Amino acid sequence: MIRPARPAEKPAVRALQSLLDHRAPALLEAAFDAGAGDVLVATNEGAVVGYALAVPGDEAVYLAELAVAPGVRREGYGRRLVASLSENYDGFDQLRVTVAADDDGARAFYTACGFWELDRIENRFDDEDGLLLLRRLS
Repeated sequence: MIRPARPAEKPAVRALQSLLDHRAPALLEAAFDAGAGDVLVATNEGAVVGYALAVPGDEAVYLAELAVAPGVRREGYGRRLVASLSENYDGFDQLRVTVAADDDGARAFYTACGFWELDRIENRFDDEDGLLLLRRLS
């Protein structure tokens, strides 16, 4: 099931965030505490097994983070989180995400979800280049 995160699930989401190579703990806290973004969770039998952190802008929604627990990867949770974000933000033109340029797995995942490369960003991740990927929503 995909749904908005509940305040009590913040520790579970933080634990998943710790799996990411590039994370924004302050943004996640702001999303939970001040509504500075939206956090969706994927659950399995009541347990949080994945999350997506999205921040809406003027025309685009930026997918800041997406993580799925290692034991349930490749079971469709990530795809369902992206699909849910796309549905929730259907009034926006684009869903964007930045991935490390050398992260073949992330690029393949987002390509399978309908994203395409918009731009290369030099030194985006601690001296690593990033790729800005885009998915049209309208």
